[in-house]
Amino acid sequence: LWPGSINYDNILLFLTDAAPYMVKAGFVLKSFYTKMVHATCVAHGIHRVAEEIRGQFNEVDNLISNVKKMFRKAPSRIQLFKTEAPEIKLPPEPIITRWGTWLDAAIYYCEHYETIVRILNLLDENDAVSINKAKLCISQPNLQSNLAYIKSNFEVLTVAIKQLQTQYVPLTDSLKVIEDIESKLCNLHGPYGIAVLKKLDNVLIKNQGLNSLKQISKIITGGESMNLSSIAEDLTYNDLVFFKYAPITSVDVERSFSAYKCILADNRRAFQFENVRKHLIVQCNHKEHSKLNF
Repeated sequence: LWPGSINYDNILLFLTDAAPYMVKAGFVLKSFYTKMVHATCVAHGIHRVAEEIRGQFNEVDNLISNVKKMFRKAPSRIQLFKTEAPEIKLPPEPIITRWGTWLDAAIYYCEHYETIVRILNLLDENDAVSINKAKLCISQPNLQSNLAYIKSNFEVLTVAIKQLQTQYVPLTDSLKVIEDIESKLCNLHGPYGIAVLKKLDNVLIKNQGLNSLKQISKIITGGESMNLSSIAEDLTYNDLVFFKYAPITSVDVERSFSAYKCILADNRRAFQFENVRKHLIVQCNHKEHSKLNF
């Protein structure tokens, strides 16, 4: 990037996940890059809160897991579902590592609970273990109330994850999404709500760079008169200008993995460096060209 020397003062933001080794790496790098704000991906943090919710509702998790197994590689059951409920999609198949997919599945079961129960009653529990377990799940008295609780209180998390994945969003708008989550979850009561709120607070407290970004946002929006003494990094007022569209998620990096996986596939036997360069240029600019009207 800088032939001949390293411009330490040009590194202003270091965005990673919250893995302990990345937190340690950021701490060490800050001694070299004194202006660098190290923040961890907020979308990852929200997903960790969603994992806490999943851990609190075992009955809901068992229902989602067994219905997922029930329709996997079962064309006759899929056809039965499409015949009995042609107006709705098949039950979602959440992947635990994908942000918010489990919550989306729980919301789906809340909205279509009666349909799922009706189709389960048409299936023979002796055909598969998953059918038997799914029927045991729907016999639990608290299942439907738990689904309603999840949808009414935690749907904000799935909405927030989708909003945070949007590109070219001002820093202030991204931070408003986090503030909206905090304000809505603060009103939760009961053991489930307290555990989830505690997890959210723990995630945000550990993200020390996010606090710096909040202070920077207040300065560049003119919402509050502040000085740079409240920011730990050695930033100048001119540096703050570059934070106007600062991301708070590592979504773009996650997307790049898929692009590189496609470019560097194992079946490419004679891929020359010049063509690699052209592919990277296309990948970096295809979205900009897609916005043009021809």
